[in-house]
Parts: sequence; C-alpha cells; structure tokens
Amino acid sequence: MNDSNESQKLTCAVEENTYEAEEYEMVIHQPCIQYFMKLNTLGWAGQLLHNTLMRLTDHSDNGDALWFQVGEELGRFSIYEFGLITRMKCVGSTHLPPMAKPILIRRYFPTVRGVSRENLELQMSNAKFDNDEDVIKLSLLYIIFCIPLSNANSVKIDPKFFALADNLDEFNEFLWGVLSWEATRAAICATVDDRTSSKRRPLKKSRQVHYSIAGFPHALLVWAYESIPTMAAKFTTNYEQAIPRMLSWITADNVKFDEVMWAFTAVGENQII
Repeated sequence: MNDSNESQKLTCAVEENTYEAEEYEMVIHQPCIQYFMKLNTLGWAGQLLHNTLMRLTDHSDNGDALWFQVGEELGRFSIYEFGLITRMKCVGSTHLPPMAKPILIRRYFPTVRGVSRENLELQMSNAKFDNDEDVIKLSLLYIIFCIPLSNANSVKIDPKFFALADNLDEFNEFLWGVLSWEATRAAICATVDDRTSSKRRPLKKSRQVHYSIAGFPHALLVWAYESIPTMAAKFTTNYEQAIPRMLSWITADNVKFDEVMWAFTAVGENQII
C-alpha cells in the first residue's frame, strides 16, 4: 500500500500547471471536480486503509454494498455512503452512445492509439492548446481520471469521455459518482481477493506490501473515521462539519501499523455507527 497522499499531490500538480488566472479559476470551479480541488487535508493513511480492507467479509452474496467486520459488528459501505461522503451524483444511468472519433482526440492525439492519463499529462505539461476552452476540457478529463476515477497511468481512457468533454454542461451533469463507486468497489473486492489468495502462496524474502487501488479509495478512509469512533479519535486532528463530508476531516499521513491494530482492537460492542 502506497502511503503517499495522492489527493494532495494531484491537487498540487494541477495548480502547478501553466494556466492563465482566469483559466485556472474556471477549471477549479467546475461542478464535477470543485470539491476534489479542496481535498487537501485528508491524509493518505495507507495502513488504516489496508487494515480496513482486510476486514471485508464475503462480498459475493451481499449485493452492491460492502460489509466490513470490526470486532463483533458489521459496518456497511455502499453507494449511499459513498454519495454522502463525496457528494457526487450516484443515481441513474451512465450509458453514452457510440460516437465518431472525438474532436479533442483528433486535435491533440492524432497519432496515439488509445489515449491514457499519461498522454493527457504530457499534453498538459506541454501547455500547447488551440483555444482556452480546450484547456478546461482536457484539464477536467485529467482531474477526473486522476482522482475520482484514478487508475494506472497507462490505462486507456474511453474515447466517449473525450466526446462528452466537448459539452461542458453535459460533462458536469454526467453521473461520475456512479462510475467512481463502481470502480472503487471493484478495486476493493479485487484487492481483497488477491491479498487473501496471496496468503496461501509461499512468502517471498520481502514482506512489504505494495499495491494501489483504482477509483476513489479515500472515501473508504472517511467512512472508517465516521463509522468507527476509535479511528476518528486516534487518527484525526480536527473535525469541522462540511459538505461534502470528505472535507470535514483533517488527518495525518504515515499512520503506524501498531497504532492501527490498537485502534481496531479497542473497538467494543455497539461502537460501529
């Protein structure tokens, strides 16, 4: 598990790109990403996330929700909690009809076979755009696929999202929350399945665990703070009620393994909210 604060780094990366002041203000205030651009106090507690993940119960028969065993209690993490934490739109269809090769791809990636986040990042760093609107459109795509729909740099982005970005109103109204939840849930389940099966394999010399989770796993961290009081007491430095709820928490990075284990052990009966 990577212990770097991905949200903070991504936010800073966007701020450091070459924007005119007016362009930058237009980007960070777009409805679909505005809250993520304020997400700079939520530390990336990799040990806490890992230990929460390893408490996932059998998820195959529990429908859409994920259930975590903490002490004698079961805690639910579903698209409902995900929506409350992120304030993303999480109800409705995400279907987009097939489209011709999008203008943005033809204009900026004419020779690229499948545009990845890495390609987007390179284009952003080059800062060569035909017009100001394209700066905003490509910036939004970059941020969406860095934070709520995070994945490996090399993963290709479906061209239909480039077509969607041509209409900023439709792009902002799109149900990114549904896709983010689906990606997060699938990544959590796949990670737990992989880690569970790896326990039965012969141990390698290195006992360190390194893996990443696609989607927006930070939401599960917030859920842990909100659902397990011992977690909030131990690992948060401040709480200020905010909307969305992911902006309420001020937390630390580099949480220690022993502290996490103590916090889970200290959970008594009826302490899962």
